[in-house]
Amino acid sequence: MRKARRHREELGDVVAVFADRPGPGTVIGFALSWVVCTGLTFINPGETLVLAIAPGIIFALIVGLILLYLSGERLIVCERGILVGSVAPGLRPYVIPHQQITPDSIAGVAGANRYLKEVGLQGQMSQSTLRASWWTKNGVHFVACSAEDARRGRRRFTLALDPIPRSIDGRWIWFAGTGRQSATSAIDAIARTTSAAGYPQLAQAARDRGVVELTGNPEDAARQLPGHPPVSDR
Repeated sequence: MRKARRHREELGDVVAVFADRPGPGTVIGFALSWVVCTGLTFINPGETLVLAIAPGIIFALIVGLILLYLSGERLIVCERGILVGSVAPGLRPYVIPHQQITPDSIAGVAGANRYLKEVGLQGQMSQSTLRASWWTKNGVHFVACSAEDARRGRRRFTLALDPIPRSIDGRWIWFAGTGRQSATSAIDAIARTTSAAGYPQLAQAARDRGVVELTGNPEDAARQLPGHPPVSDR
């Protein structure tokens, strides 16, 4: 993967890639919206064939572009670290070396569509460190460096979305979706690479905790998501 190769010197080769793409329901919803918008243009079509079909083509390009960017989310496990974020054109994922992850903070997550609700952020502005969408089913939660550090000095419009440190040790909480693949596969890949890179404590903690099924109840956030403070205290 080209965007992973940018960081090969620091993170090593790619070991596993997890894509958090929109599900069939989301794709069908966008397709139906294109059908409706295109159909409305034929109520009062243009005088020529080109003018009549042009709106449909434009709507198709817009819908396709939106889906392209929504489909760009990745969790990329490398030999000495991970990449989190979008690989869509013009965007770059965040770079997080293994040594910047709090050892006992990694947890695989099932029921990840309840993640934002459980951490008390449902309905609020999205954050650059929490890569959860409405279609996200599985993922990995952990505590690490700030988004600013992981961005490697690049200034982007996402700077306004960077959260404050919220973990119990004053660091930043991250979440990366793994799509339809079980979070167990991502945890295994992270454990293998961290162990090989000389971080056995990080590897063992990841294996021991495994995968948790979220309840969506904010009262359970501190218990189910290691490093997360009680939601009621914030």
